[in-house]
Amino acid sequence: MLGCAGWFGAVFLLGAVGVGLQGVFGVTSALLVLGAIACTVATVIFRGAPRSAFLAQFAFAVSLAGQALLLFGWVKLFERTASGVAFAFALQQALLFVLMPNPLHRVWTAWSGAHAVTIVLAELGWHPFAPAVVTAGCLAVWLHELAQPRRGGLLRAGGYGLALAAVQVAVQYGGKWDHWLARNDGQSVPVGELVTWAGALAGAAVLLWLVLTLLRRAGVPPASGPGKIVIVGATILALTTIKAPGLAPAVAVLLVGFANGNRVLVGLGIFALLGYLSAFYYSLQETLLVKSALLASTGAALLLVRLLLHRWWPTPATTQEENRHA
Repeated sequence: MLGCAGWFGAVFLLGAVGVGLQGVFGVTSALLVLGAIACTVATVIFRGAPRSAFLAQFAFAVSLAGQALLLFGWVKLFERTASGVAFAFALQQALLFVLMPNPLHRVWTAWSGAHAVTIVLAELGWHPFAPAVVTAGCLAVWLHELAQPRRGGLLRAGGYGLALAAVQVAVQYGGKWDHWLARNDGQSVPVGELVTWAGALAGAAVLLWLVLTLLRRAGVPPASGPGKIVIVGATILALTTIKAPGLAPAVAVLLVGFANGNRVLVGLGIFALLGYLSAFYYSLQETLLVKSALLASTGAALLLVRLLLHRWWPTPATTQEENRHA
C-alpha cells in the first residue's frame, strides 16, 4: 500500500508540474535540464531514505519521468536518428545504474540500457551480434557474482536486468526480430549474409566460453574424459545455434543459473528456451519439416551426451577412491 501510495503521489505531482511547464516541452535544452533535475531528485531520495517503501516507489516514479524527459530531449537533439538516441540513452541508463542504489531501479536501468544497445547494433546493421553481446555481458556479471560478495547486490541487480535482456533477445530471434527492429517506414535494416553468419558464430563462441569457464570452476580439466564429453555436447549445441541463434542466450542463462544455484535464472532460461522454440517452430523462415528435423536431431544429440555424462562423469565417491589409490 505504501508503494502504491508513492506512485500515486508521484504521478499527481508530476502531472501538476507538467501542466505548469507545457511551454518548455518543445525546447531541447529544457527537456534535458528538467530530466536531469528529476533524476537528481530521485537519486537524493533513494540515498536519503533507502528503507522507506513509500519514498522508494515515489523516487522510482520520479526517476522514470526524468528518464522519459531525457529520452525526448535526446530525440530532439539527434533529430530522430535512432542510433544516436539509443546510444545516448544507453549511456544515461549506465550512469543511473551506478548512481541510484535501489535494486529494482538497477534492474530496470540494466535491462533498458541493454535493449538500447541492441537498437544501436540494429541501426548499424549488426543486429545478428545482439544475442552474443547481451549474453556475454550477462554471463560476465553472473560469473563474477559469487567471487565478489561485497558487490553482490550491485552485480545481482545488473545480472537480472541483463538476463531479462538476454531472454528478450532470445525470443525475438524466434522470427520476430524484423518486426521489433523495423524502421519508421516499416522496412527492416538490411543485413549481409556474412554478418549474419558472423553473429551466429559469435553466439556459439559465447556458449562454448561459458562451458569452458564452468568446467575450470568445477575443477574438471577440459582434456579429461568427462571434460571432452562436455565439450563435445556443448559443441553440438553451439553448432545448432548457428541456424537457431536464439538458443544460445536461453541455454546460457539456464546453465549459469544452474551453476550458481539461482532458481530465478533457471526459470528465466527455461522460459526463454520455450519461448524461442515456440516462435522458431511457427515462424515462416524455414519449412516445418526442416525445423522439425533440426529440433529432433538436436534433442537426440543432447540426450546422447547426457547418457554419456551420466555414465562417465566422476562422482564424489569415485573421486575420493581415486585420490586414496593415488
